[in-house]
Amino acid sequence: MRNPYDEQQTQILARITNNVVKLNETLLELNQKIEDINEMNSDLVAFSNIWNHYQRNANLYLASTNSLEPAKASKQQQQQHQRQQRQR
Repeated sequence: MRNPYDEQQTQILARITNNVVKLNETLLELNQKIEDINEMNSDLVAFSNIWNHYQRNANLYLASTNSLEPAKASKQQQQQHQRQQRQR
């Protein structure tokens, strides 16, 4: 004797399986996009670090040659310069 719910349960399981397959494909695609974004961000972080080192070195050079005008330096640069002077 057949169970009347077997066909319905089989259809539901098939739908669940299809949805899980689609979800898995979507998650794989999402992971790939996140990896791409992380790779781009690592390039930006490297550039940012290089730029910060360049800016700090330029400020140190200008300060050591007394070419840095306090009126033109930003407040953050002035504070950084003052901290560096205290450390010496």
